Amino acid sequence: MNNKVLGLLGIACRARKVVTGDSVLAAVRQNKAKLVLLCSDCGSNAQKKIQDKCRFYGVEWIVEGTAKELSAALGQPRRIAAAILDEGLARAIQDAVMK
Repeated sequence: MNNKVLGLLGIACRARKVVTGDSVLAAVRQNKAKLVLLCSDCGSNAQKKIQDKCRFYGVEWIVEGTAKELSAALGQPRRIAAAILDEGLARAIQDAVMK
């Protein structure tokens, strides 16, 4: 995960525009999630479950970085996924990943 993505995740956390854990799937189901970040080293079952929900509800997702990097950026232990709730932050993270 590059530094720009990590910085944007930090901003999203401070603005309370990111959810983790079981709240990720709830945010996807409630159409609150604008983008879901999955770490590349999460289990295949968890990855498939989240990707299937995102596909069904039309939410973009990105597989990027490791669980360690994601957890450090969010300041929470053992996180494998995060849902961004703000459209602008989601777009900025997508742009940062693509560069």
